[in-house]
Amino acid sequence: MTGVQLRNLGIRYGQVEVLKGIDLDIPASEFIVLLGPSGCGKSTLLNAIAGLQDVAEGQILIGGHDMTSVEPKNRGIAMVFQSYALYPRMTVRGNLSFGLKVAKVAKPEIEKRVAHAAKMLQIEPLLDRKPSELSGGQRQRVAIGRAVVRDAGVFLFDEPLSNLDAQLRSDLRVEIKRLHQRLKSTMIYVTHDQIEAMTLADRIVVMKDRVIQQQGTPDEIYNRPANTFVARFVGSPAMNFLNGVIRGNEAVVDGEVVRIASAVSSPLADGRKVIIGIRPEDMAVQTDATPQGLAVEVDVVEPMGPEKLVWCKRGDIGLSTKAASSSSVKSGDKIRLGLTEDRLHIFDVENGTRL
Repeated sequence: MTGVQLRNLGIRYGQVEVLKGIDLDIPASEFIVLLGPSGCGKSTLLNAIAGLQDVAEGQILIGGHDMTSVEPKNRGIAMVFQSYALYPRMTVRGNLSFGLKVAKVAKPEIEKRVAHAAKMLQIEPLLDRKPSELSGGQRQRVAIGRAVVRDAGVFLFDEPLSNLDAQLRSDLRVEIKRLHQRLKSTMIYVTHDQIEAMTLADRIVVMKDRVIQQQGTPDEIYNRPANTFVARFVGSPAMNFLNGVIRGNEAVVDGEVVRIASAVSSPLADGRKVIIGIRPEDMAVQTDATPQGLAVEVDVVEPMGPEKLVWCKRGDIGLSTKAASSSSVKSGDKIRLGLTEDRLHIFDVENGTRL
Protein backbone atom coordinates (compact mmCIF):
# COMPACT_ATOMS: atom_id res chain seq x y z
CA MET A 1 0.00 0.00 0.00
CA THR A 2 1.60 3.24 -1.17
CA GLY A 3 0.29 6.77 -0.69
CA VAL A 4 1.41 9.96 -2.45
CA GLN A 5 1.83 13.41 -0.92
CA LEU A 6 2.59 16.66 -2.74
CA ARG A 7 3.90 19.53 -0.63
CA ASN A 8 3.79 23.10 -2.00
CA LEU A 9 4.74 21.82 -5.46
CA GLY A 10 5.73 24.39 -8.08
CA ILE A 11 6.80 23.92 -11.71
CA ARG A 12 8.15 26.54 -14.11
CA TYR A 13 9.21 26.68 -17.72
CA GLY A 14 11.76 29.48 -17.63
CA GLN A 15 9.86 32.46 -16.24
CA VAL A 16 6.46 30.90 -16.92
CA GLU A 17 4.80 29.43 -13.82
CA VAL A 18 2.98 26.24 -14.82
CA LEU A 19 1.93 25.01 -11.37
CA LYS A 20 2.14 26.72 -8.02
CA GLY A 21 1.51 25.80 -4.41
CA ILE A 22 0.04 22.35 -5.11
CA ASP A 23 -0.72 20.51 -1.86
CA LEU A 24 -2.36 17.12 -2.18
CA ASP A 25 -2.61 14.01 0.02
CA ILE A 26 -3.49 10.77 -1.76
CA PRO A 27 -4.00 7.90 0.69
CA ALA A 28 -2.87 4.40 -0.21
CA SER A 29 -5.32 2.52 -2.48
CA GLU A 30 -7.32 5.65 -3.39
CA PHE A 31 -8.44 6.25 -6.98
CA ILE A 32 -8.03 9.97 -7.56
CA VAL A 33 -8.82 11.80 -10.80
CA LEU A 34 -7.17 15.06 -11.87
CA LEU A 35 -9.86 16.81 -13.91
CA GLY A 36 -9.65 20.03 -15.88
CA PRO A 37 -9.52 21.66 -19.32
CA SER A 38 -6.51 21.48 -21.63
CA GLY A 39 -3.63 23.59 -20.34
CA CYS A 40 -4.67 23.53 -16.68
CA GLY A 41 -1.53 21.61 -15.63
CA LYS A 42 -2.97 18.19 -14.81
CA SER A 43 -0.68 16.17 -17.13
CA THR A 44 2.30 18.24 -16.02
CA LEU A 45 1.47 17.35 -12.41
CA LEU A 46 1.21 13.65 -13.30
CA ASN A 47 4.57 13.78 -15.10
CA ALA A 48 6.12 15.39 -12.03
CA ILE A 49 4.88 12.53 -9.85
CA ALA A 50 6.33 10.08 -12.39
CA GLY A 51 9.69 11.87 -12.38
CA LEU A 52 9.40 12.92 -16.03
CA GLN A 53 9.12 16.61 -15.13
CA ASP A 54 11.52 18.62 -12.93
CA VAL A 55 9.97 20.63 -10.12
CA ALA A 56 11.05 24.14 -9.16
CA GLU A 57 9.98 23.89 -5.53
CA GLY A 58 8.22 21.62 -3.07
CA GLN A 59 8.32 17.89 -2.41
CA ILE A 60 6.91 14.66 -3.83
CA LEU A 61 6.54 11.89 -1.26
CA ILE A 62 5.72 8.34 -2.37
CA GLY A 63 5.19 5.77 0.34
CA GLY A 64 6.43 8.32 2.86
CA HIS A 65 9.81 8.72 1.12
CA ASP A 66 11.01 11.91 -0.58
CA MET A 67 11.11 11.08 -4.31
CA THR A 68 11.45 14.64 -5.62
CA SER A 69 14.88 14.01 -7.16
CA VAL A 70 14.71 10.22 -7.57
CA GLU A 71 14.92 8.65 -11.04
CA PRO A 72 11.56 7.50 -12.49
CA LYS A 73 12.58 3.81 -12.51
CA ASN A 74 13.20 3.92 -8.76
CA ARG A 75 9.90 5.51 -7.74
CA GLY A 76 7.81 2.34 -7.65
CA ILE A 77 5.28 3.64 -10.15
CA ALA A 78 3.77 2.35 -13.40
CA MET A 79 2.36 4.64 -16.09
CA VAL A 80 -0.18 4.27 -18.88
CA PHE A 81 0.01 6.92 -21.61
CA GLN A 82 -2.56 8.40 -23.96
CA SER A 83 -0.71 6.85 -26.90
CA TYR A 84 -0.38 3.11 -26.46
CA ALA A 85 3.42 3.26 -26.92
CA LEU A 86 3.67 -0.45 -27.79
CA TYR A 87 6.68 -1.96 -29.52
CA PRO A 88 5.32 -2.75 -33.02
CA ARG A 89 7.65 -5.67 -33.75
CA MET A 90 6.97 -7.47 -30.50
CA THR A 91 4.01 -9.68 -29.75
CA VAL A 92 1.64 -8.80 -26.92
CA ARG A 93 3.54 -11.26 -24.75
CA GLY A 94 6.79 -9.53 -25.66
CA ASN A 95 5.38 -6.08 -24.86
CA LEU A 96 4.13 -7.26 -21.48
CA SER A 97 7.39 -8.94 -20.52
CA PHE A 98 9.95 -6.52 -21.96
CA GLY A 99 10.20 -4.20 -18.95
CA LEU A 100 10.53 -7.15 -16.58
CA LYS A 101 13.34 -8.64 -18.68
CA VAL A 102 15.20 -5.32 -18.61
CA ALA A 103 14.77 -5.29 -14.82
CA LYS A 104 16.26 -8.83 -14.78
CA VAL A 105 13.22 -10.44 -13.19
CA ALA A 106 13.44 -14.24 -13.16
CA LYS A 107 11.79 -15.95 -16.13
CA PRO A 108 9.25 -18.00 -14.09
CA GLU A 109 8.17 -14.81 -12.31
CA ILE A 110 7.80 -12.99 -15.66
CA GLU A 111 5.61 -15.77 -17.04
CA LYS A 112 3.50 -15.74 -13.88
CA ARG A 113 2.94 -11.98 -13.98
CA VAL A 114 2.18 -11.92 -17.72
CA ALA A 115 -0.34 -14.75 -17.37
CA HIS A 116 -2.00 -13.02 -14.40
CA ALA A 117 -2.27 -9.66 -16.20
CA ALA A 118 -3.54 -11.27 -19.42
CA LYS A 119 -6.27 -13.12 -17.53
CA MET A 120 -7.27 -10.03 -15.56
CA LEU A 121 -7.57 -7.90 -18.72
CA GLN A 122 -9.06 -10.68 -20.87
CA ILE A 123 -6.28 -10.56 -23.46
CA GLU A 124 -5.11 -14.18 -23.16
CA PRO A 125 -6.10 -15.04 -26.78
CA LEU A 126 -4.04 -12.05 -28.01
CA LEU A 127 -0.67 -12.91 -26.47
CA ASP A 128 0.91 -14.07 -29.74
CA ARG A 129 -0.42 -11.22 -31.88
CA LYS A 130 1.43 -8.04 -32.77
CA PRO A 131 -0.01 -4.55 -32.09
CA SER A 132 -0.92 -4.06 -35.76
CA GLU A 133 -3.32 -6.99 -35.46
CA LEU A 134 -5.21 -5.46 -32.53
CA SER A 135 -8.07 -2.99 -32.25
CA GLY A 136 -7.66 0.28 -30.35
CA GLY A 137 -9.35 -1.11 -27.27
CA GLN A 138 -7.17 -4.22 -27.32
CA ARG A 139 -4.01 -2.12 -27.65
CA GLN A 140 -5.02 -0.02 -24.67
CA ARG A 141 -5.64 -3.18 -22.66
CA VAL A 142 -2.12 -4.30 -23.51
CA ALA A 143 -0.75 -0.90 -22.47
CA ILE A 144 -2.57 -1.23 -19.14
CA GLY A 145 -1.31 -4.80 -18.80
CA ARG A 146 2.26 -3.62 -19.28
CA ALA A 147 1.75 -1.40 -16.23
CA VAL A 148 0.01 -4.15 -14.23
CA VAL A 149 2.92 -6.59 -14.57
CA ARG A 150 5.19 -4.06 -12.90
CA ASP A 151 3.43 -4.84 -9.60
CA ALA A 152 3.77 -1.16 -8.69
CA GLY A 153 2.40 0.61 -5.65
CA VAL A 154 1.17 3.60 -7.68
CA PHE A 155 -0.42 3.59 -11.14
CA LEU A 156 -0.52 6.76 -13.24
CA PHE A 157 -2.97 7.12 -16.16
CA ASP A 158 -2.56 10.02 -18.60
CA GLU A 159 -5.86 10.28 -20.53
CA PRO A 160 -5.68 6.60 -21.54
CA LEU A 161 -9.12 6.46 -23.18
CA SER A 162 -9.13 9.68 -25.21
CA ASN A 163 -8.19 7.94 -28.49
CA LEU A 164 -11.06 5.43 -28.30
CA ASP A 165 -14.64 5.65 -29.55
CA ALA A 166 -17.52 6.18 -27.12
CA GLN A 167 -18.46 2.51 -26.67
CA LEU A 168 -14.87 1.41 -26.07
CA ARG A 169 -14.36 4.23 -23.58
CA SER A 170 -17.41 3.05 -21.68
CA ASP A 171 -16.22 -0.58 -21.69
CA LEU A 172 -12.69 0.25 -20.59
CA ARG A 173 -13.90 2.56 -17.82
CA VAL A 174 -15.55 -0.48 -16.28
CA GLU A 175 -12.38 -2.55 -16.77
CA ILE A 176 -10.23 0.08 -15.07
CA LYS A 177 -12.68 0.29 -12.17
CA ARG A 178 -12.55 -3.50 -11.78
CA LEU A 179 -8.77 -3.39 -11.99
CA HIS A 180 -8.61 -0.97 -9.09
CA GLN A 181 -10.96 -3.12 -7.02
CA ARG A 182 -8.76 -6.17 -7.60
CA LEU A 183 -5.33 -4.57 -7.17
CA LYS A 184 -6.29 -2.05 -4.45
CA SER A 185 -3.32 0.05 -5.59
CA THR A 186 -3.13 3.84 -5.52
CA MET A 187 -4.25 5.17 -8.91
CA ILE A 188 -3.93 8.73 -10.22
CA TYR A 189 -5.87 9.35 -13.41
CA VAL A 190 -5.78 12.45 -15.64
CA THR A 191 -8.71 13.38 -17.87
CA HIS A 192 -10.68 16.32 -19.26
CA ASP A 193 -13.78 14.12 -19.48
CA GLN A 194 -16.04 14.76 -16.49
CA ILE A 195 -17.98 11.53 -17.10
CA GLU A 196 -14.77 9.52 -16.67
CA ALA A 197 -14.00 11.49 -13.52
CA MET A 198 -17.45 11.00 -11.99
CA THR A 199 -17.64 7.27 -12.74
CA LEU A 200 -14.08 6.27 -11.80
CA ALA A 201 -12.96 8.46 -8.91
CA ASP A 202 -13.02 7.98 -5.18
CA ARG A 203 -12.04 11.65 -5.15
CA ILE A 204 -11.84 14.30 -7.89
CA VAL A 205 -9.33 17.16 -8.00
CA VAL A 206 -10.60 19.92 -10.30
CA MET A 207 -7.85 22.11 -11.75
CA LYS A 208 -7.81 25.41 -13.63
CA ASP A 209 -5.19 28.11 -14.21
CA ARG A 210 -2.37 26.13 -12.55
CA VAL A 211 -4.12 25.67 -9.21
CA ILE A 212 -6.59 23.28 -7.57
CA GLN A 213 -10.10 24.71 -7.61
CA GLN A 214 -11.77 22.02 -5.51
CA GLN A 215 -11.25 18.45 -4.35
CA GLY A 216 -13.84 16.04 -3.02
CA THR A 217 -15.93 12.98 -3.76
CA PRO A 218 -17.92 12.96 -7.02
CA ASP A 219 -21.08 13.69 -5.03
CA GLU A 220 -19.45 16.64 -3.24
CA ILE A 221 -18.09 18.11 -6.47
CA TYR A 222 -21.45 17.77 -8.23
CA ASN A 223 -23.77 18.81 -5.43
CA ARG A 224 -21.68 21.53 -3.76
CA PRO A 225 -19.35 23.06 -6.37
CA ALA A 226 -16.91 25.52 -4.81
CA ASN A 227 -17.27 28.11 -7.58
CA THR A 228 -18.91 28.78 -10.92
CA PHE A 229 -16.05 27.17 -12.87
CA VAL A 230 -16.48 23.83 -11.11
CA ALA A 231 -20.27 24.12 -11.38
CA ARG A 232 -20.03 24.73 -15.13
CA PHE A 233 -17.29 22.17 -15.85
CA VAL A 234 -18.82 19.22 -13.98
CA GLY A 235 -22.22 18.21 -15.27
CA SER A 236 -23.74 17.58 -18.68
CA PRO A 237 -25.49 19.72 -19.71
CA ALA A 238 -23.70 22.34 -17.65
CA MET A 239 -25.34 24.16 -14.75
CA ASN A 240 -27.61 27.06 -15.67
CA PHE A 241 -26.75 30.53 -14.32
CA LEU A 242 -29.05 33.48 -13.66
CA ASN A 243 -28.18 36.92 -12.32
CA GLY A 244 -30.17 37.98 -9.29
CA VAL A 245 -30.44 40.63 -6.58
CA ILE A 246 -31.04 39.64 -2.95
CA ARG A 247 -34.28 40.72 -1.28
CA GLY A 248 -34.66 39.10 2.12
CA ASN A 249 -35.05 35.32 1.67
CA GLU A 250 -35.57 35.77 -2.04
CA ALA A 251 -33.70 36.89 -5.15
CA VAL A 252 -35.19 38.96 -7.93
CA VAL A 253 -34.24 37.54 -11.33
CA ASP A 254 -35.20 39.82 -14.22
CA GLY A 255 -38.45 40.74 -12.51
CA GLU A 256 -39.19 37.17 -11.33
CA VAL A 257 -38.95 36.28 -7.63
CA VAL A 258 -37.00 33.14 -6.66
CA ARG A 259 -36.91 31.83 -3.09
CA ILE A 260 -33.33 31.07 -1.97
CA ALA A 261 -33.67 30.66 1.81
CA SER A 262 -32.55 27.02 1.83
CA ALA A 263 -29.69 27.62 -0.63
CA VAL A 264 -27.51 29.85 1.59
CA SER A 265 -25.94 29.10 4.96
CA SER A 266 -26.43 32.63 6.34
CA PRO A 267 -28.55 35.65 5.34
CA LEU A 268 -27.22 37.89 2.56
CA ALA A 269 -27.53 41.69 2.53
CA ASP A 270 -30.45 43.16 0.64
CA GLY A 271 -29.40 44.55 -2.72
CA ARG A 272 -26.40 42.23 -3.07
CA LYS A 273 -25.89 40.94 -6.59
CA VAL A 274 -25.48 37.16 -6.89
CA ILE A 275 -25.34 34.39 -9.45
CA ILE A 276 -27.98 31.69 -9.03
CA GLY A 277 -27.02 28.24 -10.33
CA ILE A 278 -29.47 25.44 -11.06
CA ARG A 279 -28.82 22.03 -12.62
CA PRO A 280 -30.95 21.11 -15.68
CA GLU A 281 -32.52 18.18 -13.81
CA ASP A 282 -33.60 20.57 -11.02
CA MET A 283 -35.73 22.64 -13.43
CA ALA A 284 -39.11 21.26 -14.44
CA VAL A 285 -41.38 22.14 -17.34
CA GLN A 286 -44.54 23.39 -15.64
CA THR A 287 -48.06 22.35 -16.65
CA ASP A 288 -50.89 24.77 -17.35
CA ALA A 289 -52.23 24.05 -13.87
CA THR A 290 -48.99 25.31 -12.24
CA PRO A 291 -48.08 28.51 -14.11
CA GLN A 292 -45.33 29.61 -11.68
CA GLY A 293 -41.70 29.71 -12.74
CA LEU A 294 -39.43 31.39 -15.25
CA ALA A 295 -41.00 32.24 -18.59
CA VAL A 296 -38.87 30.90 -21.48
CA GLU A 297 -39.15 30.00 -25.15
CA VAL A 298 -38.12 26.51 -26.29
CA ASP A 299 -35.25 26.67 -28.76
CA VAL A 300 -34.18 23.07 -29.42
CA VAL A 301 -35.41 19.69 -28.16
CA GLU A 302 -33.00 16.74 -28.19
CA PRO A 303 -34.53 13.26 -27.74
CA MET A 304 -32.16 11.12 -25.62
CA GLY A 305 -34.18 7.91 -25.32
CA PRO A 306 -35.44 7.84 -21.71
CA GLU A 307 -35.61 11.66 -21.58
CA LYS A 308 -35.41 14.82 -23.65
CA LEU A 309 -32.97 17.70 -23.30
CA VAL A 310 -34.84 20.96 -23.73
CA TRP A 311 -32.80 24.04 -24.63
CA CYS A 312 -34.58 27.31 -23.93
CA LYS A 313 -34.07 31.06 -24.27
CA ARG A 314 -34.93 33.78 -21.81
CA GLY A 315 -33.91 36.95 -23.56
CA ASP A 316 -30.17 36.61 -24.20
CA ILE A 317 -29.77 33.84 -21.60
CA GLY A 318 -29.71 30.18 -22.62
CA LEU A 319 -31.13 27.61 -20.20
CA SER A 320 -31.36 23.83 -20.38
CA THR A 321 -33.67 21.39 -18.64
CA LYS A 322 -34.75 17.79 -18.90
CA ALA A 323 -38.21 16.44 -19.69
CA ALA A 324 -39.74 12.98 -19.88
CA SER A 325 -39.47 11.22 -23.23
CA SER A 326 -43.26 11.37 -23.45
CA SER A 327 -43.30 15.19 -23.16
CA SER A 328 -44.90 17.00 -26.09
CA VAL A 329 -42.77 20.13 -25.70
CA LYS A 330 -41.38 21.36 -29.02
CA SER A 331 -39.33 24.16 -30.55
CA GLY A 332 -41.08 27.53 -30.39
CA ASP A 333 -43.26 26.68 -27.40
CA LYS A 334 -43.53 29.29 -24.65
CA ILE A 335 -43.33 27.52 -21.32
CA ARG A 336 -42.43 28.11 -17.69
CA LEU A 337 -39.66 26.38 -15.78
CA GLY A 338 -40.11 25.67 -12.09
CA LEU A 339 -36.97 25.70 -9.90
CA THR A 340 -36.37 23.23 -7.08
CA GLU A 341 -35.69 25.66 -4.22
CA ASP A 342 -33.49 23.39 -2.09
CA ARG A 343 -31.32 22.55 -5.13
CA LEU A 344 -30.26 26.12 -5.93
CA HIS A 345 -26.60 27.19 -5.76
CA ILE A 346 -25.70 30.78 -4.89
CA PHE A 347 -22.37 32.29 -6.00
CA ASP A 348 -20.66 35.63 -5.52
CA VAL A 349 -21.00 37.79 -8.64
CA GLU A 350 -17.46 39.20 -8.30
CA ASN A 351 -15.27 36.10 -7.88
CA GLY A 352 -17.69 33.24 -8.53
CA THR A 353 -17.16 31.54 -5.15
CA ARG A 354 -19.97 29.66 -3.46
CA LEU A 355 -21.94 31.57 -0.81
